[in-house]
Amino acid sequence: MKGLLLRADQSLEIAKLPQPTIKPKEVLIEVKASALNHREIWIQKGLYPGMKLPCILGADGAGIVIKCGSDVSADWLDKEVIVYPAYDWGDNEQAPTRQFRVLGMPDPGTIAEYIAMPVSNLIAKPTYLSWSEAAAIPVAGLTAWRALFSHGGMHKRSKVLITGIGGGVAQAGLSLAVAQGADVYVTSSSKDKIRQAISLGAQGGVNYREDNWHLQLKELSGGIDIVLDSSPSPILDNYFKFMNYGGRIVTYGSTGSPKTSISISKFFLRHIQFIGTAMGSPSEFQELLNFMEHHKIKPTIYKNFSLDQAVEAIETLSKGHQIGKIVLSH
Repeated sequence: MKGLLLRADQSLEIAKLPQPTIKPKEVLIEVKASALNHREIWIQKGLYPGMKLPCILGADGAGIVIKCGSDVSADWLDKEVIVYPAYDWGDNEQAPTRQFRVLGMPDPGTIAEYIAMPVSNLIAKPTYLSWSEAAAIPVAGLTAWRALFSHGGMHKRSKVLITGIGGGVAQAGLSLAVAQGADVYVTSSSKDKIRQAISLGAQGGVNYREDNWHLQLKELSGGIDIVLDSSPSPILDNYFKFMNYGGRIVTYGSTGSPKTSISISKFFLRHIQFIGTAMGSPSEFQELLNFMEHHKIKPTIYKNFSLDQAVEAIETLSKGHQIGKIVLSH
């Protein structure tokens, strides 16, 4: 089979690889589509701990079950499925185990013609979604769902700020928040991205490169309850200018600055919560897909590539111009 392999010297190539063998509780999936995340770029740069190379990259994927292990019901055969993109979350919904890990390093990932997966990692693909749309959901959608619902407590009329609109998690968060009936505001350095976010249901947006962006946001929104944050400000005190008492800052990344400072007195006197999150549990993944199917939400796709164009697709992602997900059709 073909797959996107990251070699020990951190070079990428579409390589010929042996087809996976399955264990008793696993199935073999013919992957119909996969999608990219910035995780693949960070892995290639060697920025993840415990690197184990070579490895097939990719965490997002959807496909058809073509073979079942000895302990798997034959009813799974020919099922169209979306892959839960991680292993070993555990039984605690509040946080994963230390063994929790995302597909695509150290375990083989989805950017390949086939992948072997435990049947417990599979969820039936909603019929209203194309293969590309289904593959674009897992990592970004699950991260946004846990951040907004499980941590943020988002409800109808919540005022939500989504920073760095354009990326996969931000776009997923926008669609989920709009469907929930929240008032959504965004930040971006791109006027085009802000305009597109408004066309998709956002109330408005501000340019985070402007010195007084936080004051503009306060005037625009009247106060924010939840921040879905890929890039916390180096000075979190700026957030207090626009956050309502009891607000939640839920962060899933550090693309802007790996460190931040905060005034502790303002933090606790305003009852602000600062919450870190990454991915989500299998049950949250099912909740996400149920919600998306109920509202017929489709993820925003920026561009489709073929599997043979996977290296080019990663180069496109690294430029950061996209609005939505980059998908590979297999």
